[in-house]
Amino acid sequence: MSQAKQTPYTGIHAKMGAKLVDFAGHLMPMQYEGIRKEHMAVRQEAGLFDVAHMGEILFQGPGALETINYMVSNDVAAIPDNHAIYTPICHPHGGIVDDCIVYKRTATDLIVVVNASNKDKDFAWFSEHARIVKPVDVSEDVALLALQGPRAAQILALAAGADHLGTIPGFGLGWIDLCGRKTMIARTGYTGEDGFEIFLHPDQAEAAWERLFEFGRPLGLAPAGLGARDTLRLEARLWLYGNDIDDTTTPWEAGMNFTVKLEKGDFIGREALVRQKEEKPKRKLVGFVATGKGIPREHHDVYLPGGTPEAPGARIGHVTSGTRTPFLNQSIGMAYVPTENSKPETAIVVDAGGKWVPATLVKGPFYKRS
Repeated sequence: MSQAKQTPYTGIHAKMGAKLVDFAGHLMPMQYEGIRKEHMAVRQEAGLFDVAHMGEILFQGPGALETINYMVSNDVAAIPDNHAIYTPICHPHGGIVDDCIVYKRTATDLIVVVNASNKDKDFAWFSEHARIVKPVDVSEDVALLALQGPRAAQILALAAGADHLGTIPGFGLGWIDLCGRKTMIARTGYTGEDGFEIFLHPDQAEAAWERLFEFGRPLGLAPAGLGARDTLRLEARLWLYGNDIDDTTTPWEAGMNFTVKLEKGDFIGREALVRQKEEKPKRKLVGFVATGKGIPREHHDVYLPGGTPEAPGARIGHVTSGTRTPFLNQSIGMAYVPTENSKPETAIVVDAGGKWVPATLVKGPFYKRS
């Protein structure tokens, strides 16, 4: 842990009593007062996450949009300025290098936020495949915060003295004045709730954190760690790279069809994705809800039901993510299974560490805000 890199907020986490862990080479808070409490705060009021470990890669200048659009499967050219878009980055064989969000300020000024564990890999990939504009790693200049929850907009408006946040749509970008600096914000997140990601400079990081809590604490704002971030994203059925998607999985298999725009023209992986779409993927990522006691976890095997719980049928796949959700109070998960076994309401059995847990496949997110 001593070798882990600190974020601009690490000192604050320590003062707040956070349990710190080494995650992707960074010293990060796993939890403060408990994952369940932090999860519920985000669902009911608001939570503040340190996500300064994420990578930020800048593309600027003529040809920046064209450069990025060739390296991702979604169509960045189709969105207006001051908007963001979620997209995979694909290998030529269709597997996923990473998933990311591209923030398009203009056609000549875009920033890509990538997963912390893939930061170096992604920068090398972009550097190798960039056709016109070369990427610049600006991660050290950004101390990203994620303010998430139904009261996030109210808290940010109070802290920044901003009255225009209601005009920023989902995946829209805007600007606020926070702690004396003009600061970019985006209505994006990883929790299934409304909220904003705040692109702070490290120099303003601690002051911004304190100011958000000054105005947010009376409204129920709580600090939230990686543990709650994971349970929240799984309730919303959002993908986690390394678990639900990786170099061996394709967007079609992972249920990311909305992120593949074959009609936009050439991009890395297009030929393989066209071929797999025509041939139909042989496996699919599915969501399931346990109907018996037990908590399915990553790597647990998935079976078809047999004659008895102790004697299941054939093994058909494996769990990629699983947890007991604080808000829904259910054991849920995602798993890869053959396409012929992927229909909603299909019964499965999970070997949860030697305990057979019956479950049912379900469609759509486990949680969706009203």
